[in-house]
Amino acid sequence: MTPEIIPHLLESCCQSVPDKICLKEKDQTLTFSQLRMRAMGIAGALLQMGVTSGDHIGVVMDKSMDQVVALMGVYYAGAVLVLINPILSSEQIIYILNDCEIKTVVGTNLRLKKLEQVFSACKVERILIFDADGDNSYGAVRAFDGNYESLPVIETLPSGISDDTAHIIYTSGSTGMPKGIVISHRNVIEGAGIVSQYTGLRKDDRMMGTLPFNFDYGFNQFFNMLHMQATLVLHRFFMPNDLLKVLDKEKITVFAGMTPIWAKLFNPKLTKVTSEYDLSHIRVITNTGGKVPVTIVRKLEALFTNAQIYLMYGLTEAFRSTYLHPDEIQQRPESIGKAVPNVDVMVINDDGRECEPDEEGELIHRGALISKGYWNNPEKTAEVFRPNPLLSNTNLHLETVVYSGDIVRRDEQGYLYYVGRKDHMIKTKGYRVSPSEVEELLSQIDGINQCVAVGYEGEDDNCLRVFVQMTGGDLTPVKILKYCRANGPFYLVPDDVVVLEQFPLTPNGKIDRNKILMEYKAHE
Repeated sequence: MTPEIIPHLLESCCQSVPDKICLKEKDQTLTFSQLRMRAMGIAGALLQMGVTSGDHIGVVMDKSMDQVVALMGVYYAGAVLVLINPILSSEQIIYILNDCEIKTVVGTNLRLKKLEQVFSACKVERILIFDADGDNSYGAVRAFDGNYESLPVIETLPSGISDDTAHIIYTSGSTGMPKGIVISHRNVIEGAGIVSQYTGLRKDDRMMGTLPFNFDYGFNQFFNMLHMQATLVLHRFFMPNDLLKVLDKEKITVFAGMTPIWAKLFNPKLTKVTSEYDLSHIRVITNTGGKVPVTIVRKLEALFTNAQIYLMYGLTEAFRSTYLHPDEIQQRPESIGKAVPNVDVMVINDDGRECEPDEEGELIHRGALISKGYWNNPEKTAEVFRPNPLLSNTNLHLETVVYSGDIVRRDEQGYLYYVGRKDHMIKTKGYRVSPSEVEELLSQIDGINQCVAVGYEGEDDNCLRVFVQMTGGDLTPVKILKYCRANGPFYLVPDDVVVLEQFPLTPNGKIDRNKILMEYKAHE
C-alpha cells in the first residue's frame, strides 16, 4: 500500500509484520496489530461521542504507549490531532483550546483533573478519559479503564488525501502565546521517508524515544518507526545515568537527542560513565534543536564509538532542512551540512539575491516538507511563507518557500554554517556578533557545561552578557574572561558573566533564552 494518510503506515506494518513489537515502555510492549486494534477502538469511541471527520482533537497526556494509542486513534477517526503539552501554563492551554476550536479532549485522569477549571473557559464538549477512577466531574465524558475490548471498533479506514491536515503543532510560546503550525499527512509521510533514507535506518533498528512528541523531531521518531517497521523504546528523560542504563539494556541502535540532553549526559555532577554500560550497538546518533558545540560533538564521538553522528538543522515550519554527513564531521564539525533529499536551501541577502560564498544571508527553504502555514494567523503566514525570491515578478505565485529567520553562510564547497537568529544578532564594539559565536568560544572552556550569550545596553555601547552553567572546579568569571581574551577576537569577549545553577527549558526541552533574561531582569 502506498501511504497517502498516516493510518496507511500502520496498515502496511500490520500486513507485513503484525506480531512484531513496535513499542516498548519499561516492561510493557505493543505489537503493530495490537496498536492498530487499540487505535481503532479509540477511533470508535470518538466517533460514537459525536466526533466527525476534520474535527480538532486535543490530546493532553504524558509521553507513553497510551499517548501513542490516543494519537493514532485520532488519525483513524479522520480527525486532526492537536498535542497539548501538559506542562504548559493554564493560560497557554486555554489559548490553544480556543484558538484551535477544540471541542473534544483526550487525556489521562491525572492530567485532566488539573485542567478542570480550564475547560470551563473553553468550548470543550466531549472528554475521553484514559485510566478513569470514577471521579468524572468534567462534563460530557466517556471513560474506560484500559479494557480496549469494551470499545466500539471502527469498521472502515478514514477517507482522505495526502494534503489533508494531519495535526497542528503549537510552538512552546516562550514569548506571548504559541503559534499553531499546520502539518499535512504528506509532510509527515515525506518527512519519515526522507530522514529514514539519509540516516540509513533499518527494519531491525531499536530506536530511542527520548524527545517529547509535541516537539516535531520527537514525533518524527514515531513515524520513522512506522515507516521502517522498526521498534521504538519510549523513555522519559530525567537523569542521564538512567538513560545510559536504558540504552544498554534495550540494545538501542538509533538515538536522537539535542544539546540540553548531551549537556546533562556529559556533566560529571550528574553522570558517571563507566565501562559497565555497553553502548557498542548504537550505530546512529542524530541531533536537532540547535547547533551542537564542537566540544560536545567530540564527546559524543568518544562515548559512542561505533555510531555515525548526523548533525541536523530544521525548523518546525519545514521540519528538516539540512544535515551533515558523518564522513564530514572530522573536517567541518561546525557545519549544518547541505540540504536533505528532495529539499533545496538558498541563502538570500537583504537585496533578495543569492549570497556569494561566505556571505551571510537568510536561509530560505523550498521543497517537499513545507507545512501549510499558521493556524488562524494569515499575517504571520504571509510573513514566513512567501514567494520564491528567485522567480520573475510575473511568476512569483508559482512557488511558496519558507523564510527561516536564521542567518547562515555557505562555503566554497557548498556546506552551510549557522550564524544566528536574524532577530538575535548583537551589534557591539563596532561588530555584528552572533550569540552562537560567543557560545562556541565559551564551550571550549573546561568546566562550562552550557552557556547563553545575549546583548544588553551599556552606558556607552551595546555590550555582551553571558550566562553560564558550570560543572564545578575552580572556574570563575574572571578566569572565563581571561580565557576569552587569550583565545578569541576582542569583540567576542563578554562584558559580563552571570553564573546560573541550571538553565530553564522550554516545554520542548530547549534552553529558554527568554526566560533566562526575564528571571535575570526580575532580580537585577
